[in-house]
Amino acid sequence: MTIQPPSELNLSEIDPEEQGARYWFERYCEQRAETERLNQRVNELEEQFESLNEKLRKLSERTSETSSHPPSSDGPKKRNRDKQKPQRKRGPKYNHPGTTRNGFGWIDHPLLLDVQRCPMCGGEVARQPKGTQRQQVAELVPDLVEGEYEHPLYRCPACGWQGYAELPLGCREGFSYGGRLSSVVGWLGYGGNLSWSKQRYVVESIFGIPMSQGSLAKLHQWFCEALQPALRALVEMDSTTGGALCR
Repeated sequence: MTIQPPSELNLSEIDPEEQGARYWFERYCEQRAETERLNQRVNELEEQFESLNEKLRKLSERTSETSSHPPSSDGPKKRNRDKQKPQRKRGPKYNHPGTTRNGFGWIDHPLLLDVQRCPMCGGEVARQPKGTQRQQVAELVPDLVEGEYEHPLYRCPACGWQGYAELPLGCREGFSYGGRLSSVVGWLGYGGNLSWSKQRYVVESIFGIPMSQGSLAKLHQWFCEALQPALRALVEMDSTTGGALCR
């Protein structure tokens, strides 16, 4: 089987804000109808699976006592030793030494927890030279906005060139969201199968970044454009190997 290259979509012409609410409501209705159809099909397959599984169980439990099979077809009887063994709980033991208990190997923000007053009597306390405890904690960064990039205008006195410093990798001119956030949003949609409303909820409620429907669509557009070179390379590689990558 050979992967057929996807149709070239002119994503630059898609502007969700100009489509209007009716356009997006129609897309939502189509997606909802398709989801209901797939859910119905999954339920039918689950019922078929349960029926076949029950038939298989009955066939596997047939013996000479419950069917017309001869006693020789039962085979040698073995003692069920699994029932005699005590059931051992799965998972690590309580209070076991964890793999990340000693830290993660790096420290981004060292913080000192200082005590000025005794929590019992309120008197002044003195720090002891020994007995310091250390604990690393992995946590989400409360403020994900790094700041703004200032790129002044430059001019070359030798040749007369004039221009601005280029933005770093992962930034686009005139766009307020970075490449890492675009990758996360792309995974939420195509890897996590979250709807657009849920993607906006994650970005706004968990990450604390405001985002409109149009900005979310542009992030997906950027994500798809970034994957197109790798997809073309994979298609070309598959065509040279005669479809061996998809077998």
